[in-house]
Amino acid sequence: MALADALRECRANTWSLVADLSDAQWQMPEQGGVNPVRWELGHLAWFAEFWVLRGPHHRAADGTARAQSPALHAGPDEHFDSARLAHAARWTTPMPSRGRLGEMLQGQLDACIAALPATNDDAANYFHRLALFHEDMHAEAFVWLRAALGCAAPAGSALAPLAHAAPVLVRGGEFQLGRRIDEAGFAFDNEGPGRSVTLNDFEIDATPVSAGQFLRFVEAGGYDDPAFWPDAAGEWRAHSDKSRPQRWRLDKTSGWQTRWFDRWLPLDTDQPVIHVNAFEAEAYCRWAKRRLPSAAEWERAASHIQWGRSVWEWAADTFQPYPGFTPGPYSEYSAPWFGDHRELRGGAFATHARMHDPCYRNFFQPQRSDVFAGFRSVAL
Repeated sequence: MALADALRECRANTWSLVADLSDAQWQMPEQGGVNPVRWELGHLAWFAEFWVLRGPHHRAADGTARAQSPALHAGPDEHFDSARLAHAARWTTPMPSRGRLGEMLQGQLDACIAALPATNDDAANYFHRLALFHEDMHAEAFVWLRAALGCAAPAGSALAPLAHAAPVLVRGGEFQLGRRIDEAGFAFDNEGPGRSVTLNDFEIDATPVSAGQFLRFVEAGGYDDPAFWPDAAGEWRAHSDKSRPQRWRLDKTSGWQTRWFDRWLPLDTDQPVIHVNAFEAEAYCRWAKRRLPSAAEWERAASHIQWGRSVWEWAADTFQPYPGFTPGPYSEYSAPWFGDHRELRGGAFATHARMHDPCYRNFFQPQRSDVFAGFRSVAL
């Protein structure tokens, strides 16, 4: 079955991203934005077993999900449920050895594949697909973990140069944002319920902003001009010592360089700017007398622009539920993050191809620059 093959391929990809790391790298010092490798692997096995094999589920008095059946492969729940084990505790809670994690993951994968329904019905396969996409997301997290730790880039990782293209005029009018409740296929809860929205015509960059374009902002003193850093952005800027993107440096001999995993490389001005946060993206747009697209504009433009396999793209919107939102069974996926996260669209070079969907809503706190994020701009 195609879904069984996808689950096996996903797991092989996960292992390929961590197998070469040392024991010390698997248990690196605590830092925000990432998890210890051993905890994250155990969490993947736990998540798939919990949702695929251990139903039906219910909510405890504290709001966390509980399963009817006990764990057979990955547990205890208190150690691997991200809603029940605080981020800091993931470094101090005892975790299985590498060998034991391998056994847990293989046992869970075999059992989940054996439990695949004989039908392609969307409802019947919902939890298998949820586990698949959940692991795809964590696989990308392992890639940015490698970048954060200064490890070698995974095989095949590359940020392709952008093809130069003129901005695109997108006609406005009425279109459907998100997914209808009755639409076939898998959808994350925050993608619906889809609704009709009306937009004006707008001009949007055909490709994400390049490193060369962003360099002009840097060299023009854009990081030092308070006019480009109002409100929360100004507060972030005031508490940082940055005069350039976090992973850039100016070498006296060779000029501008950028950090790519374990090495410093000459800045390729034709590549998209990457590792910039939402505040930096907005500051550039103010300097360039443009703006970030709304998420609705980005989704409307998706059929007209080049996107995906490059960088995630910051939108102007705070991550909020669509009107009529109903949490899915895994209610911790979206609801806890509404209001203080910012929406991103598209997909990065490290994002699995099956995650690239114009309706997919990624979300991070706006100050995050460790993820593979860039942006494109819209005319005022």
